[in-house]
Amino acid sequence: MNEFGASGLVVCGLTVALAVLYATWCEITSENRRDAKLLAAVGSFSLMGSVAAWLH
Repeated sequence: MNEFGASGLVVCGLTVALAVLYATWCEITSENRRDAKLLAAVGSFSLMGSVAAWLH
């Protein structure tokens, strides 16, 4: 039986969101604002989706 349930997906989603937000921070420190805005949007939506799945 598959032991990988919704809680595992939430952890994976949070990990991806944190990686994207770290990349955002790296882009901000290198003064690349255009890419930082895009990465910030993707990271925040990923974080919100993961938290919504966790609370569901």
